[in-house]
Amino acid sequence: MSRILMRRGSETAIATILALTTGSAAFSAALERAVPSTTRILFEEGRYIEFGVNYADPDQSGEGADLTAVGTPIQLEGDTGDLFDSHVGISGAYKANINDRMSYAIILDQPLGADTSYGAGTFDPLFGFTYDGSTADLDTYQFTGILAYDINNSFKVFGGLRAQRLDASATIPFVSDYAVDADADWGYGYLVGGAYHMPEIALRVGLTYYSKIEHSLDLEESSAALGAANTETDIDTPQSVTLDFQSGVAENTLVFGSVRWVDWSEFAINPDQYVALTGGRALVDYEEDWWTYSLGLAHRLTEKLAGSFSVSYEPSVDETLTTLGPYDGRTTATAALSYDIDDNLNITGGLTYGKLGDAENLLETDFNDGSVWGAGVRVGWNF
Repeated sequence: MSRILMRRGSETAIATILALTTGSAAFSAALERAVPSTTRILFEEGRYIEFGVNYADPDQSGEGADLTAVGTPIQLEGDTGDLFDSHVGISGAYKANINDRMSYAIILDQPLGADTSYGAGTFDPLFGFTYDGSTADLDTYQFTGILAYDINNSFKVFGGLRAQRLDASATIPFVSDYAVDADADWGYGYLVGGAYHMPEIALRVGLTYYSKIEHSLDLEESSAALGAANTETDIDTPQSVTLDFQSGVAENTLVFGSVRWVDWSEFAINPDQYVALTGGRALVDYEEDWWTYSLGLAHRLTEKLAGSFSVSYEPSVDETLTTLGPYDGRTTATAALSYDIDDNLNITGGLTYGKLGDAENLLETDFNDGSVWGAGVRVGWNF
């Protein structure tokens, strides 16, 4: 087998670009916004710190509605207008060695989120129906602490704890003027994983399991039919498994990718009033698990500049989806550049564009031709 020539500087410069192309997502499965980059952080040399910001602007609209599900057997024509707001996310990480074999990392990210807001649309007001005013806001902040141990020069094992803050609110006027607001709650989970590394050919393969995180939410619910009430509900943000890999394929060139499974079929939000008003339906749930596949190529262009191009694909799950997040699968492409300002300081930036999969909600509104574009910047410093 021929040896692929990858100088240390080349591998390091190209690997920094993977922070943007595999460590974050402008828009991902269900409520997911950021894909963890645990393995990459743990392989940074010495002490390392990074900060990042990303922006995403999805666009999706729906046509038509069948009101049978809400008690009125009428089919309407009309358009919802764009229902997704743009959003900005932040991230950060710090990694350091304890001794020759042990290291640790602290990571901040925003793994889940939703920013849905329907406008007036074009439905005929004579029928008394509109999506106008239907909203969903969900925000998370997550801190992860990881301890890693090098078994030898090739194998690394790691584990850690995660603390996740979640708060959410929603309004659905066409369901008896329903509204819900959840107090912020902290939940806790863990991660475990391992990685194999062959530096002479820039080969790295990592497998990481992330546990579910349980949240107990205090709610303020209200509706025209049932009035106002303080209630509670429990939700579990889902467990997941990520397999990520990279390998040198030529001098100064890496191929990289990942396969990710998220247990969305076990996720549901079931506020008491909403369940009562809709005959047992969840406010948000998913019938199937979601898979994400990504593949890309990175190449060192000059001594200081590297570039990459990658594609990410989520197949549709062919299920009826929530009105508050109606898209089924996605295909996105990301182009990124990484520049070494000096031997220790690097800046990476990228652009993403993609198509959102078509979906249908319980009112048989067809959500088609959705798209998303995003941008991100990350600064990393080895010291």
